[in-house]
Amino acid sequence: MADDTQVSPVPLHGLDDSRQAALSLLDGMRRTLSVYVPVVRPELYNDAEVLAAIRNRVVSQPKIRLQLLLPPARDWRSACPGLARLSERLTTTLILRTPNRQEMPDQPELGQGFWIADDRALLHFSDPRRLLGRYQPEPTERTKELLDLFREVWSRAQVDPDLRHLGI
Repeated sequence: MADDTQVSPVPLHGLDDSRQAALSLLDGMRRTLSVYVPVVRPELYNDAEVLAAIRNRVVSQPKIRLQLLLPPARDWRSACPGLARLSERLTTTLILRTPNRQEMPDQPELGQGFWIADDRALLHFSDPRRLLGRYQPEPTERTKELLDLFREVWSRAQVDPDLRHLGI
């Protein structure tokens, strides 16, 4: 007999679906958010509603931890000033790092993007440039695999030199 409580993955077909899934994931987040993206799309990462959801989550739960692995800031900072400002204000809660390209594992998943909330919910961008993928609100084996990969890359990541002068 099948488990009817299992939530089906939600397909993401671009910006609108991705924004709604991101807001849903942020709304349900309680402790941690781990984000890896090889491409920072300003339409999502500088979206006022997404940034407000992050800010509101931090205000309502000050012990929350947000870890973002992003490309070098020189590639996205001018297109995403809202994200840069938010990271300046939330320096102890919102931690930005840049993957160390020389120490990156050779994994095809690192060409994709993903957000993982509370080690459970997964927002997975199989095509991060076009914001295509799926949102899985319930934990899966795939979520665990991507979280392990995130932790490996995070442990070798570095503070972005372009953000260091801001104290980030």
